Amino acid sequence: MARLTAAALGAGFTLNAVRLNRRLAGLRLLERSADPPLPDFRFVVASGVRLDDETRRAACAFASREGLKVLDLLPGDLPTVELLDFARLVNSRSFRCDRLAFGRSAQHAVVVEAAVLERLGTSLPADRDLTGLSPAELTGLLGQLKKCAPATTGFAVAPGLRSVRRTARERVAARPGDTLVPLPAVLAARLAAGALTVACLATAPAWGAAALAGYALQPTLVRGRRFAPADRCRATWLRPVLGPGDWLRTARAAHALRGPADPHAGLRAEYQAEIARGVERLFEPRRGSCPWCGSSDLRHRVTARDMYQGKPGRFTLEECGDCGHTFQNPRLSLAGLDFYYRDCYDGIGERQMEKVFALQGSAYRDRARLLRPHTAPRTWLDVGAGHGHFCLVAQDVWPQTVFHGLDRGDAVERAEKYGWVHRGHGGDFPDLAASLEAAYDVVSMFHYLEHTLDPRAELEAARGVLKPGGHLVIEVPDPQSSLSRLLGRHWIPWMQPQHVHLMPFANLRQALLDRGFTMVGEQRVTGRPGGDFCGAVVERFRSWTPSPRHPWSRTPPTRTRALAHAAIWTCSVPLIAAAAAADLAIAPFLGALRGGQAYRILARKEG
Repeated sequence: MARLTAAALGAGFTLNAVRLNRRLAGLRLLERSADPPLPDFRFVVASGVRLDDETRRAACAFASREGLKVLDLLPGDLPTVELLDFARLVNSRSFRCDRLAFGRSAQHAVVVEAAVLERLGTSLPADRDLTGLSPAELTGLLGQLKKCAPATTGFAVAPGLRSVRRTARERVAARPGDTLVPLPAVLAARLAAGALTVACLATAPAWGAAALAGYALQPTLVRGRRFAPADRCRATWLRPVLGPGDWLRTARAAHALRGPADPHAGLRAEYQAEIARGVERLFEPRRGSCPWCGSSDLRHRVTARDMYQGKPGRFTLEECGDCGHTFQNPRLSLAGLDFYYRDCYDGIGERQMEKVFALQGSAYRDRARLLRPHTAPRTWLDVGAGHGHFCLVAQDVWPQTVFHGLDRGDAVERAEKYGWVHRGHGGDFPDLAASLEAAYDVVSMFHYLEHTLDPRAELEAARGVLKPGGHLVIEVPDPQSSLSRLLGRHWIPWMQPQHVHLMPFANLRQALLDRGFTMVGEQRVTGRPGGDFCGAVVERFRSWTPSPRHPWSRTPPTRTRALAHAAIWTCSVPLIAAAAAADLAIAPFLGALRGGQAYRILARKEG
């Protein structure tokens, strides 16, 4: 067993090094340039970093030649620890073309177009440089710059730029908060790998030594020939000795920089006062008939808790025995919707939702391609656009199309500021439809109708803003999915309490035909990120152990509750991995089994 474990560790260390090396493969070296720095570019420099004239000229020439508006510079002697951290966070081969990638920085110097900085409202001193930023501030700035220049942000290695070695505290403070794996989990995994390696050395010395060699050679395999860190010899041969020390310094820094025990203390009193008044007042009276067909043959489908945020309350979905329409009964009132939407897509939950949206790039492209055989749209309105992620990615598929976004929140205004949508409309769609009459070639509603109080009014509004011959594309959860029956209340697309109406395909199809649409196509959505089984396991653990740091939690967070929360989620990792494997295994058969999470409809408005 020890030999097998050591072999697996050695192979894992080596394969990970190869993976990190490939992630750095897209980095190119700056070439010397005799041209002066271009006046359209500005320099943002971290504290302690000196940017010489030769590097300035080369960086401006490189950015201009490559069509980059933001260029982050990596020193050629970047310390090994920082280089490895950068490789773990950035895939340089796909970063530029991935519009949804989070902004990252090597935390030394950035070249950026003045117009991009002006869009963010950043003021620059007269000498053209914004200097003295901390690593954390520079990382935060890159996150914003990437949003303003999603397809024109890149990296280059500057051989003449000398690195400034950062302390563990500075590196931890600059670690972006939008990473999918939190730092404590990363440190726990490294500690476990180190402990297993030591155990293998003790029980099978030869095999353990081979695993240790794979660990020690990781820096050499990762950096290749483009980097020559000053600590390269020490980092390679003494890494088994120095590595535990770096792990300990990082852990201490993470503990020292940990926020207050209750980071949302200001909101806690507000939430607790509202909850104390009772959540029952947030519901309308229960209705006795189906809102779609009027039938009184109603059947209980599921009763669930808040499936994402864990706010108090129970929510019941009932199914019509005649038409199959599934709806929330009793339904949340407008005040209830405001309460349960609060801090989900913005505020406390905004960063977490950004991680979820960033994983949907392939789904966004599939939605945009659905129009390809039928039309080449000039104008497109995305209803329920949120932060504008779909419109941003769809610009790769339809670069000549003008995309507008519509939503109730202020996120669509930020999307317009970043350029993710060409124009943002704020408000309720039926109320705005009269001012947008016959203005669009395409209207899209992706996972929007199920959130609305009156889906048929939304379809009427879509018909009004479409030009004759225009197309309406819709994606909604499928309440008749076989997996919705199998997984019960843990099926993620129930998404209680936000999903108010879930319409079977036949109902939505007939509603479109009744409004003068012609059906053009339909698709079943399968194999989405965070599939059915994986989502069900995550939902189960989330209901068992809601985050104690949320201000709507019944009791204030304590160290014991935080440790228990972390321990339970650590135990969930094997189950989540097994569920993800099950999703992959069943994906090819979902179509035949009428599985999957949703369906799409493409319809054309007739003249």
